[in-house]
Amino acid sequence: MRPQRTPSPPLRHALLYGLPVVMYAGLIFLLSSLPPFPDDPIPFVGYDKLAHLVEYVLFGMLMCRWFSNARAPRIRRHAALLTVLLGLCYGVSDEWHQSFIPGRVASAWDVLFDTLGVVTAALAYPLTMKRYPALQRLDRTLERKFIHEP
Repeated sequence: MRPQRTPSPPLRHALLYGLPVVMYAGLIFLLSSLPPFPDDPIPFVGYDKLAHLVEYVLFGMLMCRWFSNARAPRIRRHAALLTVLLGLCYGVSDEWHQSFIPGRVASAWDVLFDTLGVVTAALAYPLTMKRYPALQRLDRTLERKFIHEP
């Protein structure tokens, strides 16, 4: 019987920090693939834009966490910029994807609110980590348990 191999530390690191980003991006893609609800009354004006903003703030926080904990110092230094650039690119690609879904339309306004969401996250993430050190300790604990221990 062959001994069971455990994933390498770099792979474990990628799973700990990158997998949540990829899964959330997949959720955004899935939701964008759904046709709009028929005659769904919008609770208030701007509901759609607020939903885009919140959706991309969460996405941006996950991306900024990923980049801020990267192994490469250059990526860590530019975490905020990379978060905004990747978030903008994903927002544009998501709107393009929606243009192929019957009943959905691509909107530059949605891209704007997606971008505002990732910019907000890129600015808020370092402040949040500084204000709540328990979150940083949680990441370090997860690293010790998930990455460094066999």
